[in-house]
Amino acid sequence: MNHFFLVGRIDRITVNKKRADGKGGSAMILLQYGPERETSNAAVEFVNAVVIRIPAFRFEALGDRLQEGAVVSVTGHIQGILKGGAGETYMTQELVADNIRVNDLDFLFEEDEEAA
Repeated sequence: MNHFFLVGRIDRITVNKKRADGKGGSAMILLQYGPERETSNAAVEFVNAVVIRIPAFRFEALGDRLQEGAVVSVTGHIQGILKGGAGETYMTQELVADNIRVNDLDFLFEEDEEAA
């Protein structure tokens, strides 16, 4: 019920440092799942990309197989999170990877590269 599946190309990988208590250290990937759109500095812009959090233990298990430019398939779940600061609390969501596979699916993105 609370599940997603995406195939896309990794545009960026950001690894968070572990805290002193040993928690944290997850990675965030920017997954491009469609052609890049031009930006126009409008109030609202639509992009064919999402940020997905990869928990530290999954990211460590993947090792160096996860690289920028790799085509991956990701299954995961959506998680609601409360954030706070400056006396205000708000709710947002994040996509969390439960399974990530590095694929040999570059052909899915060849048309996008030829058009560029």
